[in-house]
Amino acid sequence: MIKIHARSFLLSIVILFSISSLSIVDAQFGGAAPQGPPPEGKIQGEVYDSLTGAPVAFANIIIQEALEKKDVDGGLTEENGKFKIKNLKNARYNVIVNFLGYQTKIVGPYKINKDVQEYNLGRILLNPSIKKLDEVTVVGQKDLIENKIDRMVYNAERDVTSKGGTAADVLRRTPLLTVDLEGNVSLRGSSNIRILINGKPSTIMSSNVADALKMIPADIIEKVEVITNPGAKYDAEGTGGIINIVTKTKKIQGVSGSIYASAGTKSSNLGSNLTIRMGQFGINANVGGYFWRGNGESVTDRENYFSPVNPFYRQVGTSSNYGGGMFGQIGADYDINSKNSLALTTRFPLNLFKTNNALTTYGGSMQSFLPFLFRRESDALNRTIGTDINLDYKKTYGKETEREFGVSAQYSYSNKKSEYEADQFDSMHILNYKENSPNLGLNKEFTFSMDYLYPFNKNINWEVGGKTILRNVYSDIYYDTLNIPNLQFLRDHSRDNVFDYDQNVAAAYSQITFPIHENLKVRAGLRYEHTFVKGSTEADNNDFKNNYASWIPSGLIAYTLKDKSTLKFSYSRRIQRPSMFYLNPYVNYNDPTNISYGNPQLKPELTESLELSYSFTKDVKNATISLYHKITNDLIDNYRFVDSLGRTNSTYNNQATNYSSGVSINAGIMKLGSIILNSTVNLYYQKIDSKQYAEVKNDAFSYSINGFANVYITPELGVTFFGFVNSPKLTTQGKQASWFVYSIGLRKDMWNKKGGITIGIDNPFNPKLNLNSEFKSSTFSYNAENKFLGWGVRIGLDYRFGKMEFGGNQKKRKGNLNDDLKQGEGDGGGGGGGRN
Repeated sequence: MIKIHARSFLLSIVILFSISSLSIVDAQFGGAAPQGPPPEGKIQGEVYDSLTGAPVAFANIIIQEALEKKDVDGGLTEENGKFKIKNLKNARYNVIVNFLGYQTKIVGPYKINKDVQEYNLGRILLNPSIKKLDEVTVVGQKDLIENKIDRMVYNAERDVTSKGGTAADVLRRTPLLTVDLEGNVSLRGSSNIRILINGKPSTIMSSNVADALKMIPADIIEKVEVITNPGAKYDAEGTGGIINIVTKTKKIQGVSGSIYASAGTKSSNLGSNLTIRMGQFGINANVGGYFWRGNGESVTDRENYFSPVNPFYRQVGTSSNYGGGMFGQIGADYDINSKNSLALTTRFPLNLFKTNNALTTYGGSMQSFLPFLFRRESDALNRTIGTDINLDYKKTYGKETEREFGVSAQYSYSNKKSEYEADQFDSMHILNYKENSPNLGLNKEFTFSMDYLYPFNKNINWEVGGKTILRNVYSDIYYDTLNIPNLQFLRDHSRDNVFDYDQNVAAAYSQITFPIHENLKVRAGLRYEHTFVKGSTEADNNDFKNNYASWIPSGLIAYTLKDKSTLKFSYSRRIQRPSMFYLNPYVNYNDPTNISYGNPQLKPELTESLELSYSFTKDVKNATISLYHKITNDLIDNYRFVDSLGRTNSTYNNQATNYSSGVSINAGIMKLGSIILNSTVNLYYQKIDSKQYAEVKNDAFSYSINGFANVYITPELGVTFFGFVNSPKLTTQGKQASWFVYSIGLRKDMWNKKGGITIGIDNPFNPKLNLNSEFKSSTFSYNAENKFLGWGVRIGLDYRFGKMEFGGNQKKRKGNLNDDLKQGEGDGGGGGGGRN
């Protein structure tokens, strides 16, 4: 059970009770809440082809405020061409209708007030496009990339090249993000990020992000949000930023859903999603299964400068990885009335994957001649079972005000069991050593939060909230070695360890958004977090504790120019607490000459960030240019050293400060029915100042470039291209070499655009991709050449069904965000059961 620290719990209760009381008192005495029932304006109509007279199904309907040209609502037409948009507040609206292969049509404006609440537009005729395709301009169409005040949004639905893949394929295409060949994710060169699913954390992500991303099919992802400088509302963790993966869930009336399937050489999946909504009650579900595989080769050369025995090593290895499982998400929501709603969501991933490694080790005193030492063959079977249960209550105060009050609770659980076995052979291939080791890892987390938004008027919003997070991490490890003469396994108690770790966080925040001038807006916030840490390791009977307070200021200034372009300046301070991946002292002995383990004594990182950005959108073109500077103290970084037995040890410490300054440029062109182009370039200078390795060169200019192109050959047939290049990655003791990926996709819409078939090819001219690394210190050098499976092909099929009516009481839900843990990276080939 999670151990609740009394002070953290009492502090949070006081904060949350104060917020709740504030909301109740404000509701009792009126505040800014309007009196009487809110307006419920409605616009409905039918969309038809002007030539054939046939209804146009699934056409885009955008409701736009006529004065500010701001999209406020929308949906799709039904199969019979009808649409109905409800619950519109008093204002003047344009109705924009567009669909691939037709000219966009704008009708209106229509004024909704207390006298006129409903408009029936009757038949709206769309003219087939007779212009050249490159002359048709999108109006109100959702772009592939959207730049919002505090985030960049990548609408993954529009990218066919990732269909049939995994979440890693989607993140690799997202601007500002980098996902290397091992599955490690970074944002502008920093891996200190937090990944959320639908705005919520998951304990599945806290152990190994690379493995967790393989458990999420690309086909269920709607969009990815990248937040580089989060405000005070967000948890203070995630020094590099926040990544929010949003799955496909829509609040609609009626029954609708989709079925998708794909088969490929690297990944396959089969699944469906279903949404049922009748009146005030709705249910949605995503259920499916998946399978993936990969293999690799490696050659590693090491030199231990001061080792009297075998100072030189060469290791040649092969690995194969495959796995699969089930992914499920079920949610239900209930609108108690027009102002109060409840939502319950649960996710239950199940994942099994196996890693087979074969590693041959040569060693000696002369680098030109290294005799055979041993060959080790190992297998690791990993099983992960978990669940996330979320309960959210939300209260709004009518359409005329943005005031809202919310309460969220979450329980997250992850159970990971690794079964590892290794056989070691001599030069005659005779078994001379055998060991096995099960490793049980448990991660439990409970979160409770309250958030309140109060608009003093139309332009000034105040937000206040509090949160309690209670975490427990538990790991139980032991090793059995084979006594070869009598073929009996004996327990090696010198390697037993039980790791028990509690981390409790109490937090409160306040944030205000207000205008200084008509075109100048400011957001300023302050967050306070108090962390209580307590843990123990059985191997050395070590009990430890650490309590610390953190004040987290943030601010943003946004100026809108005359051409509607935007200039923004932001500042934030962030902390990064180490997750179980970095803390767990489990020792990976898969290679007895090169061991790895976590460090339970790690301290949190602290990052100060400054960013200046300029964004503009004109006609079919858009661009964002950002200048940024970051300083991270007590950097959680991997470091290696040679121990007294001549073994290379790989673990983590806080012995460095990281400086990063750069510019990122994202630009795109989008023309409906013709072409979509988008590219992101990130150029930055990085310097790592190490207290321990001052003699190591640890600064460099780095870059990453990605490009996306979608070309429509016909209204139903499109071709997509994607490419990514990343420069060498800097670490405290060395660097990881540059690498690249690219893909080609083909999409054919079928069944009146209710579905289609997709074909994707990854790296068609590169069956294997290289990822090399080098590390150096005053005591050793380490160079590794790794090759991964590059070429792959997949084919996918999807079909949508059902009758949909958008609009109604669609509330934007804001859940509690536990974005406060530095999450694990891939271990580059897995063995030894991994760390849990």
